[in-house]
Amino acid sequence: MNLRREARYTLKSYGRYRRGHGRAYSVQFEDISEFGCRFHDLIGRLAPGDRLTLRIGEFGPIGAHVKWNDRRIIGIEFDQPLHPAVLDHINQFNQAEESQILRAE
Repeated sequence: MNLRREARYTLKSYGRYRRGHGRAYSVQFEDISEFGCRFHDLIGRLAPGDRLTLRIGEFGPIGAHVKWNDRRIIGIEFDQPLHPAVLDHINQFNQAEESQILRAE
């Protein structure tokens, strides 16, 4: 059973998250939608309710909180839904980033 309130996309983008005024950690955000996303937390210190500031691609800061975690996979809910134009911008940034990687190889 799928309990999500919106469609998720295969949209991915590199970025960073920060808890409070702490250190920023680089991650790859996945399944980005207007309401949230997920990422792998290699540090393993995030718990439901933790407040975060995100930068997804070139876009941010985005206020968010940890909705759930499951074996270091973190589910994030944004404080404010992302506008469709922002999702489009993130997608364009990600495509440009992937093109640069392919050219470098």
